[in-house]
Amino acid sequence: MSVRKYHPVLVVLHWLLALMIGLQLGFGYFTIGKMANSDPAKLQPLSIHMGIGTAIIVLMFIRLATRYFTSHPQPSESQTKGIGRLRTPVHRLMYLVIFVTAISGWLTGYLIAHLYETPGNTLPADFAQYPTRVVHVWMALVLFLVIVLHIAAAIRELISGDVNVIGRMGFGSRKT
Repeated sequence: MSVRKYHPVLVVLHWLLALMIGLQLGFGYFTIGKMANSDPAKLQPLSIHMGIGTAIIVLMFIRLATRYFTSHPQPSESQTKGIGRLRTPVHRLMYLVIFVTAISGWLTGYLIAHLYETPGNTLPADFAQYPTRVVHVWMALVLFLVIVLHIAAAIRELISGDVNVIGRMGFGSRKT
């Protein structure tokens, strides 16, 4: 079946995950990253960050399954020529980086979970002792850059006026 819009579940998950991931990047950098590890109060925002990260992993798996089992629009002409051919590899890279970022964060949380058992515990002076944390930080930076690239591509589509590519990720009739 030929469709002109993505499945409504994909649309909801796209925008929900975009919001959640954007908030996670900002919260991780501007809030958690700015707090001293010696501050016992850091454990609470870190718990929130880990909980949302776990939700992102679950929602990404749901998104992948939904994408696999539903039909989606064919690429437009501009998406099959020139720079538009990067569409598929960049989306795959984004999925991979989101998963690696979230899973490395989850694994770091697993490694420090014992700190939550005793009230007043603090984090280690330096998280660099956890390789998963190092991966998490670098992948968050890569994720930010891939998101910037994704937004730039969306703006390019808006400017070029290409068959409402942005509108495909909205609600409405899916039939052509």
